[in-house]
Amino acid sequence: MPNSQTIPTEEQIRDRSYLLWEREGCQYGKSEEYWQRAKAELEAEIEAEQHAASMGGETTAFVLPLLPISTPPSKSVSEKLAEDDSDLKKAVG
Repeated sequence: MPNSQTIPTEEQIRDRSYLLWEREGCQYGKSEEYWQRAKAELEAEIEAEQHAASMGGETTAFVLPLLPISTPPSKSVSEKLAEDDSDLKKAVG
């Protein structure tokens, strides 16, 4: 059943901020920072859940665009190694 909640409750924020506080080594003096981070995380989660529910179970696929290569390589690695090898043989022999 989709979550009809639009904003996190105070209890949810308190629980999440406590978990953040614990995870980061129980640092005192940062209660406002933990509260704001917890609230932002929960709001993002609620928004994502609502978006997923509005899609009716459909998923989306992300496709990366094909980026053209501005200039193709002039030589393959094996050709370059063979050329370097022949230059070395000329220098030695």
